[in-house]
Amino acid sequence: MRLVRYLLKIIVVKMLEEQALRIGVTYVLSLEVTQPFPVENEVIEYKEIFNEKCKKEIAAFLNGAQTACIYFGVNDISRKVTHIYTDDEKHEIEEQVGRWLSSPTYYPSPVGVVHVRTERQLFCIEIQPGDAKPYFLDGRAYVRNGSESVKASQERVTKMMVLQDLSSFDASESPIQDLRLDEIEGIFRREKLNFKAKALGFLNSQGLLTNVAFLMSSQNNFLVKVAIFDGVTVDQFKDRRAFSGCMPKQIDDILTYINLNNPLSARITGQPMRDEKRSYPGVAIRESVINAIVHRSYFSKSPIQIEIFDDRLTIMSPGPLPGGMKLKAVLAGQTLPRNPQVVKVLNKLKYIEDYGTGIRRILNSYADEQKTPKFRTSEDFVKVSLPNLNYREKLPKSTFPNIVATDDPGPVSVIVDEQGQIINYLKNNLYITRAIVELLLGIKGSQANKYLKQLVDSNILKKVGSGSATRYVLVHQIHSK
Repeated sequence: MRLVRYLLKIIVVKMLEEQALRIGVTYVLSLEVTQPFPVENEVIEYKEIFNEKCKKEIAAFLNGAQTACIYFGVNDISRKVTHIYTDDEKHEIEEQVGRWLSSPTYYPSPVGVVHVRTERQLFCIEIQPGDAKPYFLDGRAYVRNGSESVKASQERVTKMMVLQDLSSFDASESPIQDLRLDEIEGIFRREKLNFKAKALGFLNSQGLLTNVAFLMSSQNNFLVKVAIFDGVTVDQFKDRRAFSGCMPKQIDDILTYINLNNPLSARITGQPMRDEKRSYPGVAIRESVINAIVHRSYFSKSPIQIEIFDDRLTIMSPGPLPGGMKLKAVLAGQTLPRNPQVVKVLNKLKYIEDYGTGIRRILNSYADEQKTPKFRTSEDFVKVSLPNLNYREKLPKSTFPNIVATDDPGPVSVIVDEQGQIINYLKNNLYITRAIVELLLGIKGSQANKYLKQLVDSNILKKVGSGSATRYVLVHQIHSK
């Protein structure tokens, strides 16, 4: 009889294990359930005590496919209860888990899918499979391998990213609800558009702010880093900036900064007018920057990296092509927006005229050139490289540091140094002031005056007015009038 009871017990335990694996932890373990409990598996973890290691178990269950539980006060070998947690202990653990979930420890935020079940007799943390996979703990993704939580392989991470619900990030609840939206509201007023938060997807069905609102807020902390290098390698920086904040303003600031470092080249020909050409087509820069910001994976905290060398400009954005798309299909014009709510907002503001044509516009801007853009995709990033149309291997230096010329009627290029940036600014603006030079170059007033005086002495700029009304204009603009 004792043997029969023992065999029945084994059968019941086995059935519980299979049920837990099949449908998740709908079968809740309690003190009334016959011990020993089912063995640890894909949805069950036992901890005698609560500690920092629980972070990894939570992270692994978030990347799973079923609801899972971490039970406390249970020995993982005997699978028997060894400690009953008091209400005070449960409350203390609940507060600690809350601090974990609301901090950058986990990314994306798992708030709303991790629940501390203080009401249950057998104290546990219940983890629902998140919609924003992969979830990272301190930059690493974990998954369950049987009864263990292990670091996910790059292949597994990539697969999770490919299978993402493309609308899940920007439509999901923002981890910050106290968002400052005055900048985006101001942009809508500037464009004479009505700002309707719900219609723009800023609010979900529960009336909570979404991640698209976060990306349009001044608290948006997703970075775009821009670096300018001296030469064609990363050995020496000339300048570097980092941009964050309200997405449309971020785009404007980045494009302005790159334009200041997009020098003009002039070729003297037999025609009355000289042939002028920017190093990089404005259309190619604009489309590449906007594509990177709009279509990047926001499930990754890695920044967008823009690097400007003497011979090329590269833009690398985190995440693979969305939905497992192939580069060939993208180049042919196929599109699958990764962040459709972001696309909706920027389309409304006319940053995106007709999304899906950006890559072809980049290619068309180089259609009459011998150099062409290059595209590269991988499991971790998408990268575009724009060739500098005015780049020459070596050009002899002239006596004036901003101008480089050849003896033959070849290119005359403005080099991107401080005085060159002043000249480039005046190519698109009627005048410049000392204050603008200070802001443009990030220098003090005395240094700004020095550069302006050198340009005036070289008969490149002319000083107009005096005192606070002093302006500087290009001499050739005056002559052309």
